[in-house]
Amino acid sequence: MKKIILLLILPLMAQAQKSEVEIPHFVALYTLGASWNMEVEPMEQQFFKEHSAFLAQLRKDSTIVVGARYSDTGMIVFKASDLKAAETLLHEDVAIQNELFNVEVHPFDVFYKGCID
Repeated sequence: MKKIILLLILPLMAQAQKSEVEIPHFVALYTLGASWNMEVEPMEQQFFKEHSAFLAQLRKDSTIVVGARYSDTGMIVFKASDLKAAETLLHEDVAIQNELFNVEVHPFDVFYKGCID
């Protein structure tokens, strides 16, 4: 009897797992833009505070999964429905609009599940 119940439940469990929609991940690479003034400290750069507030809101919304810096590049891994939506989202940042930073956005395919989400 237990085997019969298990056989009846397994297809339902498999279907439930298939119906879970995973939101794609993207990586954004930030470099200094044409408006960056090398004579001015980061917190004193025009649009830097707004940029920080923009990223803080994305963290609060759980859009950003992880952020880091390496060399002269900033990096965030974040969620969006597709590449176009990812690019559109990051271009809402006034620091990008005003070329304080340049940003490149690429798909980020996680192959070790559990390491990023």
